[in-house]
Amino acid sequence: MSSILRRIFKGKETKKYEITIVGLDGAGKTTIVNRLLRSEFIPTTRTLGVNYRTVKYRQIEFNLIDLGGQQIYRNLLWHNALEKASAIVFVLDSADLRLTEASEAFWDSIQYNAEVPVLFIANKIDLGGARAFDLIVRDLDLARAQRSARPVGLFRVSAKTGEHFYDAFDWIADVLAGEESTFKCKVRVTIMIDLDSHQIYTTKFTNVERAILDQLNEGISETMRELTKNPIGMEVITASDLQLVVVKNHPLVTGLIIGYSDSVVRAKLIAERLMKSATPSIEIGQFDSRILLKMMERQWPLDIYKSQHQD
Repeated sequence: MSSILRRIFKGKETKKYEITIVGLDGAGKTTIVNRLLRSEFIPTTRTLGVNYRTVKYRQIEFNLIDLGGQQIYRNLLWHNALEKASAIVFVLDSADLRLTEASEAFWDSIQYNAEVPVLFIANKIDLGGARAFDLIVRDLDLARAQRSARPVGLFRVSAKTGEHFYDAFDWIADVLAGEESTFKCKVRVTIMIDLDSHQIYTTKFTNVERAILDQLNEGISETMRELTKNPIGMEVITASDLQLVVVKNHPLVTGLIIGYSDSVVRAKLIAERLMKSATPSIEIGQFDSRILLKMMERQWPLDIYKSQHQD
């Protein structure tokens, strides 16, 4: 990611929570940790024992405990780490056939700490052999977990491509942060790039120095083009008190600069709606930054995401 993007951000106090990540070996726990750390896919090797990482996500500082999933580590390490957790993340490989073993591990893990929120992630949905999510919910009886008094979120994701990844961690961030964080999204700057014509359209809603904005436009162009390598085009750069959410729908790529505590999921939905509206105009060559500004004024703020805890 461009160093220009990271230099414009400033520090902000965050709340700290200890998140314990568990699941069978090979589920993709370390890949999830790495995407939270670096906002991109990084190949990993099997975790032996335990890895400790600290990562800032929105207004939350996660002290992540990534535990090995082999039986020996489940017996020796899981109990103590889970008892101290502020939240539990259980990761399942959607293509793994060891569903009985995974079910036992899931129910055992959440019994160690009966009060804290639980985030269940069915990972690797990008694989051809990935099991249907409704079948996973049925076979692990996850609906029973959701009937408990504590918050339980069920998400299907790909930590490799980023698909639905930020939906899951937006959910746990909002659960931990409480009332002050309700999927809000205040857009500071919108940047749209047409990859075919290499045109860049920009509009801003806060006072950003022109020199910084010019540097940002230059740096973001290269960052956005990297998304063409992935079937699911989304990246998030988080640093201090701002986030850059980048979403691709070829030939358009849109980047939204939002607050550090704002919802990545909501920003993604805003970007997708903007690109859908912009496509007809760009295809016939009638588009400019003034049109982008009018689209933002007409469509933002958008009441398009409803928290899963609400009816």
